Amino acid sequence: MLITLILGALAAVVAASAEPHVKRALENTMMAEQALSPVDLKIFAFAVTLFVAAILSNIIGNGGAVSLTLGAVAGLIFTRLVVSPKE
Repeated sequence: MLITLILGALAAVVAASAEPHVKRALENTMMAEQALSPVDLKIFAFAVTLFVAAILSNIIGNGGAVSLTLGAVAGLIFTRLVVSPKE
């Protein structure tokens, strides 16, 4: 359960750095003629990283949706509080 919680938090923290890669992959494959808004891109990158975390959690054999979701929420809150510039 703890590993799944950590994987969820890591998925949320890594989502920001995965955005350029996700954008490039989307532009190269299916969405060459249609661009995503910045908010849609953030959500899609977070969904991709969370999906990868869910697969890793299932491979480890410690998969739990609740702990993965709680970890992702904690990671998002951490990213907003620590990484984002304070106003």
